[in-house]
Amino acid sequence: MCPLNTKLARFAPPGLELKQEFQFFVIGTICAALYSLSFLIRFTDALSQLYWRNGLERTLIPDAVMPDFRELLGSSLAGFLVIGLCMIPFALYHYAYHRQGSKSIYLMRRLPDRWELHRRCLTLPALGAVICLILALLLLLLYFAIYLLATPDACLTPDQWQKLWRWNA
Repeated sequence: MCPLNTKLARFAPPGLELKQEFQFFVIGTICAALYSLSFLIRFTDALSQLYWRNGLERTLIPDAVMPDFRELLGSSLAGFLVIGLCMIPFALYHYAYHRQGSKSIYLMRRLPDRWELHRRCLTLPALGAVICLILALLLLLLYFAIYLLATPDACLTPDQWQKLWRWNA
């Protein structure tokens, strides 16, 4: 048994095999990260449209405007939302797991710490959701930095960060 599994086992229902859940989370997170790369594809396409090409030479088109960051970002980070929301069924499965087989739900209810059942059912799914949120925020900051640094200043419209958070923009 790997050390990670033994440390996490105290936050999971007794006897639950964490390997499959961990694999689902890792594969899902990798797929979400790969899907987020669609931002870079849209960004490089929009960036190339700011220039005229003459052989190998590029010339910036006068009055060219880069699309807003929010528009280019689109749904690139939606995969992390999906994986984060998948943690809800995992939490429900952890509660249901206590009612299967040896019916450890009765043991959990007799423990002196009345929060032990909830801790074992909710900790790992909540941790997975928080990890998804952190990864999405880190990628958002990274992509925003790429957008600002790689786009010519003359082509940027003002208030990109504020536009990202406005609902009606």
